[in-house]
Amino acid sequence: MAHVRWAGTAGESLRDAAAVDLRDDEALLVSDRDGRLVGADPGGVLGLDAEALLGRTPAELSWRLLRPDGTLLQPGEDPAAVAVATGAPVLDQLVGIEFSADGVAVLTWCTVSALPVRGADGSVEGVASALRDVSATSEGRRATASLAQSLRAVSKYAELDQVRFRLLAESAADVVMQTDLAGRVVWVSPSVTEVLGWDPAELVGASSLPLLHEDDRERANETRRRALAQGGDAAVERLELRYATSSGGWRWMSVLARPMRDTRGTITGGLSALRDIQAEVENREELRYLAGHDGLTGLLNRESSLRALGKALETARGTGRVVGVLYLDVDRFKDVNDSVGHDGGDRLLVELARRLTGMLRETDTVGRLGGDEFLVVLTSLKEHGQADLRAASLLAALSASADGIPTSTVSIGVVTDDGSGDPAEVLKAADAALYRAKHAGRACISR
Repeated sequence: MAHVRWAGTAGESLRDAAAVDLRDDEALLVSDRDGRLVGADPGGVLGLDAEALLGRTPAELSWRLLRPDGTLLQPGEDPAAVAVATGAPVLDQLVGIEFSADGVAVLTWCTVSALPVRGADGSVEGVASALRDVSATSEGRRATASLAQSLRAVSKYAELDQVRFRLLAESAADVVMQTDLAGRVVWVSPSVTEVLGWDPAELVGASSLPLLHEDDRERANETRRRALAQGGDAAVERLELRYATSSGGWRWMSVLARPMRDTRGTITGGLSALRDIQAEVENREELRYLAGHDGLTGLLNRESSLRALGKALETARGTGRVVGVLYLDVDRFKDVNDSVGHDGGDRLLVELARRLTGMLRETDTVGRLGGDEFLVVLTSLKEHGQADLRAASLLAALSASADGIPTSTVSIGVVTDDGSGDPAEVLKAADAALYRAKHAGRACISR
């Protein structure tokens, strides 16, 4: 009878598995359906304490199970898992078990016989595995020789791949960076000097974290943690991150990273390919800006102005504050164009936009609706009369002459709203107020 130590979760059927007939050079491991060890008598085979095994799976024990050719047995391929899945015994399968004993890696070749253990209803409740150490036998020596040959082949191809990788990386226009598990730079391609201005010697051995903009670090770290947790070899999703240049600036890079492994399959760090997309990002930002702004004055365009008005009304709703809406245009703008030409008219519009922007608070909004029409949104006013006072100040400032700018006046329509109005209706009311100002003699304010 084996001297088996049991976990409290071991059922009666699994405990009965201890009655299997073992030889003196065999160990017994009893696992449940999930592969968790609930009984163990490692004897002298594994040289491990039974208590250290109970309640844990081989994966949690960091065991690596190998075929005689050195390739890893994948989850579900080990003898115990096969016995659970098929309900049939697996007899005398040669398996290499690699584990750590007192901090030293140990490889033991064992023949494993995995016997399904059934409950009263006939279902498989677990597996009793008998292990016999054959490392010193001719069978074990052949397996060790086969493993050594496989490792030499892997090492040879890894060395060739490393040479190819370096040749490719050193001739690439983009940057390739290799880091360890702590994020320290192990190697970086010489192209980093051309792209970011750094000498590779300045980066190797240092943390790669300071190279990332502080607003991008958490996103990059989260992606890195997710990739390591998944443990796959596939590249993680492409990220757009800002990297520091040696001159103190930042440059947008498209980053594609993948984990790096040693010949044993253990993740040792990461490999990142960085592509310079600064021009691409700047073009994209310019297009986004142009899509929402007037090309002549740089103010918000009509669509963006109406969105800003709607947001201001929504923010004011129920707060007791009001929104002032000023609709203004240039008096007799056609006459301006006819007298000084369209270039002169454009200069006048640009100057009006500059003065409007300079007189408004950061929370206010000004936009060009089209032609010579402008919209001003005054947010968070305490009372309705404040909109009229602000309109009077703008009227005086916009009508002042300036060197090289055609002389003209403006008319302003004013409405206020507590946030309950519809943006289109509020704008329509402001337009009507502007119409009344025009008929009242121009260069004036009307509600």
